[in-house]
Amino acid sequence: MCLSPRRLIALTTVLTAAALPGAAHAQTPEPAPVAPAPAQITLGWEKLKPANRALGRDLRQSRAIQRVVDAVNALVTVPREIPIVFTDATDIGPAYLPDQKGQELGVIVFPGWFLKLSDDLLRRELRGVRGMGPKRTLRAATQFVVAHEIGHALVDRLDLPVTGKEEDAVDGFAAYMLTSDKRFGPMVPLAAAMLFDGLKTDDRKLGDGDFADEHSLPQQRTYQFVCWIYGSDPKRFKGIVGPDMLPRQRAQRCPAEYRQVRRSWDRLLAPHRKPAEPARR
Repeated sequence: MCLSPRRLIALTTVLTAAALPGAAHAQTPEPAPVAPAPAQITLGWEKLKPANRALGRDLRQSRAIQRVVDAVNALVTVPREIPIVFTDATDIGPAYLPDQKGQELGVIVFPGWFLKLSDDLLRRELRGVRGMGPKRTLRAATQFVVAHEIGHALVDRLDLPVTGKEEDAVDGFAAYMLTSDKRFGPMVPLAAAMLFDGLKTDDRKLGDGDFADEHSLPQQRTYQFVCWIYGSDPKRFKGIVGPDMLPRQRAQRCPAEYRQVRRSWDRLLAPHRKPAEPARR
């Protein structure tokens, strides 16, 4: 999928329009033991290199990633802390690093260079597009990528079954968490679609490594993200379907695909869900 400015303008027009509408004892009683705080996903920021520092600062001050972390923490209980660290101390990532060879890891690392790469690609994709600023788009795309890595962490820490590619499954988790949530909405998978469209490889340059990779091709992920947007509300996003957009043949299956993703993750997370808080009166 090549998201030309004309296609992006059509997409953003549709999405923007759709978004409008003890006293008995003399002695002092011993204090009650304090229960340890429950484990949760945490977010940390290390000092980034000068080239990446402004992007990291904007992302941190916007609290865009903290909102994703808060949403997942409010939904599920994890057996052990899962740290997310934005850092330039490693070139690895974005990635979830599970425990290895007796070493306790279970950490999500997000390198600063990927923020810079994402910003460069998205600025190129946004040329000629109105209604989507680069900062807002980078925040949304990074929210999706972070939710994707959290999905990997939950598969590992909660021992969730996965049939098929785990990478595709946790793309589904990110869509499940963010697409229908009013705090995030369809802007998030749209920004992710734009990012992966920018990461695509020319068909003539594809090799065995691309086809053997555990990830689906960037072009396939781009179409999948747009499919989930449409499938989440076909009436609201009917303008996404058509020439140079989401093919009608694929669009017919998107509502069922999106319902399947939501139903599947509802079942997988049901044993780990936190009890709902009682409504305030």
